[in-house]
Amino acid sequence: MKIVAIKVTPTQCAEASTTEANIPQVVLITGAKSQLAEALLRVAANIGELALNSNANTSTNTSTSTSIPLELYALSRSQLDITDAANIAAVFDQYRPSWVINCAAYNAVDAAEHDAIEAHRVNALGPELLAQQCLLSGARLLHVSSDYVFGGHAVCGIAHAAERAVSDAREADFEQHQNPDLAPNPNQVHLPRPFVELDAPEPLSAYGTSKLLGEQKVLAGLGERATIVRTSWLYGQDGHNFVKTMLNLMRTQPSLQVIVDQIGCPTWSDALAKVIWQLVVQQYSGVFHYSAQGQCSWYEFACEIQRQAIALHLLSQPMVIQPITSADYAKQALNRGMGLATRPSYSVLNSGKLRSTLATNNVLSMPEQIEWQDWRQQLNRMLRRLS
Repeated sequence: MKIVAIKVTPTQCAEASTTEANIPQVVLITGAKSQLAEALLRVAANIGELALNSNANTSTNTSTSTSIPLELYALSRSQLDITDAANIAAVFDQYRPSWVINCAAYNAVDAAEHDAIEAHRVNALGPELLAQQCLLSGARLLHVSSDYVFGGHAVCGIAHAAERAVSDAREADFEQHQNPDLAPNPNQVHLPRPFVELDAPEPLSAYGTSKLLGEQKVLAGLGERATIVRTSWLYGQDGHNFVKTMLNLMRTQPSLQVIVDQIGCPTWSDALAKVIWQLVVQQYSGVFHYSAQGQCSWYEFACEIQRQAIALHLLSQPMVIQPITSADYAKQALNRGMGLATRPSYSVLNSGKLRSTLATNNVLSMPEQIEWQDWRQQLNRMLRRLS
């Protein structure tokens, strides 16, 4: 894949008159063929105005009006192998990045159970090597992680109770603002609480373990110059993902069985990309959670994909979608000679910290706040692009 370079016009600020403000700062995006890398480039091009806040204070995250334009390069594995220290050093020497966004990952969850060494090499060693080179060069690193670092039950210890209360309050405040008539429902079924950033990870699979190790290596190596974004059930118009797989099966198969007892939140890659650019241009550091609003099972997700796809004429007729438990699905796979990784039964992420952080200074001008939409709304936006 060719290197993609996008020069984005800096924000027009009355006080931004220094020569430094006209010198582009380089952002390297690894894993250029991934759906997230494609989304990052597409969203950057649509924004039309993307600039680094040159005087951002990493401790208070405040900034002046001075801005520096960004120049983006998405590199494929053949151009930047994150598991090769010499290759990383050569690429850094060539491009001299100010930021690196790591989209490269080993995402084959089931295969990782039998190929844990390769999963560790890409998901843990690779981020560690990137962090080491960033430390030497002075660059910052944003690393994308997964909800699968958690084990399925959002149980918070006493030490984290205050953090959970704050995050819940943030989410409640935003929901109340969007819908003033929203009131607590005394008859509502209480589900496990979504995970906040301070909840203790407890991965259940080789994939989840490798992603957690990657996070730890990046934070240990870079400290305040590291940003971790955990996301969940990512899909988009590019690459391989659940939505595109379901659409293909719905066109070719008479029926489907989809797991009903794993709960998470589907997240559109373009919405995640917009969040990432906000974190980069404001130079925020730390660990953040991001997913769409709401939650569902894989079965509910599949049913909604079919419903919307029929309405948008992406499918001609409905098919039978049957719910199946994780245990029964695993038994069927085992009978076919396939072993499946253990996945969390509940992995919904609480985005309250990120939403509160970005709310005070949303520097990206887009028609609507797609990043805070319900998962059904995000799905609709993505499917419309395919229709």
